[in-house]
Amino acid sequence: MKNKTVRKKEGKGKITIYTLPYCKHCQTLKEALSQLEIPFQDVNVEEKSTMGDWLEENLQTESYPIIYYERQPGEYVYILSQTNLESLSTIRIFTTIDEALNILLNYYYEI
Repeated sequence: MKNKTVRKKEGKGKITIYTLPYCKHCQTLKEALSQLEIPFQDVNVEEKSTMGDWLEENLQTESYPIIYYERQPGEYVYILSQTNLESLSTIRIFTTIDEALNILLNYYYEI
């Protein structure tokens, strides 16, 4: 995790992470954000299956975690590991949790 020093800056926006309870990548991401003291809302899609179905259909993915970052109403980005929608400006793709965290922190801290 390269961006430990950004903890001193004040972040902007709202972070929601859509997770599955047995997903080790989801747990790793949540632990990293907690360690960096970055606030986020965790939504367990097994408990909120309608939301999980919506995400999977509209983002064309079944891979978790799915990160939703909203700087302000109407200005948002989804950060996910797999989709066929890579060309959309509101989608960012990651291959590792460290990469997902770095993408998110760049938005959150406006780096």
